Amino acid sequence: MGAFLLDSNKWLLYIAAFVLSMLLCISAIPRIIYISKKKKIFDVPDSDRKFHTEIIPNLGGIAIFLGFSVVASLFVNPSDFPKWNYIIAALLILFITGIKDDLINVNPYKKFIAQIAASAIIAGLADFRLDNLYGLLGVYELPYWASLLITIVGCTFISNAFNLLDGVDGLAGTIAVICSLFLGIAFAFNNSYSPAIISFTLMGSIFGFLRFNYSPARIFMGDSGSLVIGFIIALLSIILTDHIPVLQNNLLFHSPKAVLLVALSILFVPVFDTFRVFISRILKGKSPFSADRNHLHHYLLDLGFSHTQTVLILAFSSLIIILIAVLVQDLPVNICLLAIILSAFTLFSILYLLRRNRLGHDAHKFRSEN
Repeated sequence: MGAFLLDSNKWLLYIAAFVLSMLLCISAIPRIIYISKKKKIFDVPDSDRKFHTEIIPNLGGIAIFLGFSVVASLFVNPSDFPKWNYIIAALLILFITGIKDDLINVNPYKKFIAQIAASAIIAGLADFRLDNLYGLLGVYELPYWASLLITIVGCTFISNAFNLLDGVDGLAGTIAVICSLFLGIAFAFNNSYSPAIISFTLMGSIFGFLRFNYSPARIFMGDSGSLVIGFIIALLSIILTDHIPVLQNNLLFHSPKAVLLVALSILFVPVFDTFRVFISRILKGKSPFSADRNHLHHYLLDLGFSHTQTVLILAFSSLIIILIAVLVQDLPVNICLLAIILSAFTLFSILYLLRRNRLGHDAHKFRSEN
């Protein structure tokens, strides 16, 4: 399966990074739960959007960040990431902002400013930018200002997307595992050691967290987890798309535009859900950061699916989107993107109609009984 797959030493390092970050996270969470209960630091079910009925600790992001930052810093090759300090600085901004929000709540616009600042550090100082769209929407190489702007907006948006996806036990973590797994495989198949290490390390930390987060959850990741996870995945997607040359014998990608396409498909479920919800809120004259019950997981829960079933359905949908992108990657890039969007809208339309019929039936039944 290619020369790289025979390089067992690198694969052993990937496995070691995954296992160590997972074990570090698993060992930290019981202590976080204990301290949270002792100090009465909980996520209180105080609205109809929260599905849990018990008070649950929401500082799981501490364990995720600990597992990721320690193990990644130990395994990453300094020559591959000479500006690793900027990456850690950006992650710390988001982590501290998330911790503050988990403890005392932060104004959404202040969180937004923190996300923009972290994204600006990555794009401007670390110089990780999306600088070529390979013909997507007719755009190829981007001027510096456009590259900077798109990268900042993209990282901020994806970070928010994972934050908003964290509404059902295990959902954000499962989608993040899928994203980091496919990113790790993509880097590994392209012989890109350090980005692959970061991907598998992130995957290990989230995997360890999920042991305590699947329904019924014993702990939530909180904003300290979701903001950091979304940001790392956004950064890895940019590195995959524009900073890693595609090897000629790559088994997964056939061209640079195929890399962009698959990167978009990996992010598609959280991005599609967030973009749709933001547009819906703006059209209703509301703030895009206002709360409602219009996310995909709300639709599935309203149809009577359990938390676990909701997670499995959305995870399976994510895998379908990624598979479609891989299968159609040799077609013109805009046709590929159209195929992905049509697939997503088809799945959503079915879900929308099922939910509308279910709610209409329930309302009719309620009126008949009263």
